[in-house]
Amino acid sequence: MRPAVWMFAALCACNSSHGQDAVDSATADAPRDAAIDAAAVSAWDAPTGAPLSGVTLSDGWQDLRALSPVLEISGGWTDSLFAMPDGRRLLFAYEQTDFFEFYLSNGQTQTLTGPPLAGASPPAFKIFEADLGAADWTITEHPVNSPDPSVVEASPAENASGDLMVLTYFTLPSGHAQLQYSQQSGGAWSVPAALAINSASCNDDNAKIIGELATGVTVVFESTRGDLAGTGSTCGARKLYTTTYASGAFSPIAAVAGISDASSDDSQPFLTADQSTLYWTGVRGGMYGIFTATAQGDGMFGAIHPIAQPTTSGTFSGNVALIGEASVVDLPEGSLLYMMCGVAMNTHGGMTFHDADYIQLEPCVARRPKI
Repeated sequence: MRPAVWMFAALCACNSSHGQDAVDSATADAPRDAAIDAAAVSAWDAPTGAPLSGVTLSDGWQDLRALSPVLEISGGWTDSLFAMPDGRRLLFAYEQTDFFEFYLSNGQTQTLTGPPLAGASPPAFKIFEADLGAADWTITEHPVNSPDPSVVEASPAENASGDLMVLTYFTLPSGHAQLQYSQQSGGAWSVPAALAINSASCNDDNAKIIGELATGVTVVFESTRGDLAGTGSTCGARKLYTTTYASGAFSPIAAVAGISDASSDDSQPFLTADQSTLYWTGVRGGMYGIFTATAQGDGMFGAIHPIAQPTTSGTFSGNVALIGEASVVDLPEGSLLYMMCGVAMNTHGGMTFHDADYIQLEPCVARRPKI
């Protein structure tokens, strides 16, 4: 997510240290730490990193932590975290460009501070996946990526069966964002192609999909389009939109009802499989964070409230200043809330995140145990 155009777009999303050597080391060491006949770690018990502070959680969410050190990448730009329903596979985007320098300079400074990842050295965003093995995560480059190193690919999400992906292409240098899709057949992913719902000149990003091509797919996404059809040249604030795909055609695009207001900035939606609960990154009423709403019938959502808000005051060092890109995994033990967290690294204290010495983007997770 390039802040000038898509902050939190793929987050506005978060990171800590480890290149391919560290990834290889972590996965190589894991078997030695476990008994030979030990049961494979579950998604609920997957390794995590240190607790994270500076965020107020609600709705029963608790214990916010960085993900396993295997998924903490020092430098560069980790973004676009998405969790598959079983919690054993994560998708994300990564490039070696330093997030914080890019953000502070509004895209003018693009220093490569990140290490190679899974054998790749992407100067522009490429898509990666993390698979939970017997003891920890293993990272690989996703085969959907274009071999062209200048093609910017981010914001990946798949349907539950894992045979349909939506992602975002960014056209440089403008950063214009468009939605693409790819299908898996026979173990191979098709070359991504543009979705027909893209607007003509505004940004479309962070799509999520529910369903199967054979029976119908619901799409929810963010856009800066100024009109529902997306044909106009005037763009505005980010809002959430939805459409369905069935019998070879998309339904007319509609704004997600009950969500936006005149001053809101809404992005990075996630809709539960039963379409009863919506999560998104928002700015509204002077509040910023991850919000949720529940279906009220007739396509309307209501009961809007925040569930994760950065609330740090005073010393910022080590606390979360940015948060976004929620995806929820429901398990027998409870639910996991995956997000991207921006952790401020300050030496002077009492700063806002705009004045932080450094912000590191890290994949993070909170949990809600089943009562």
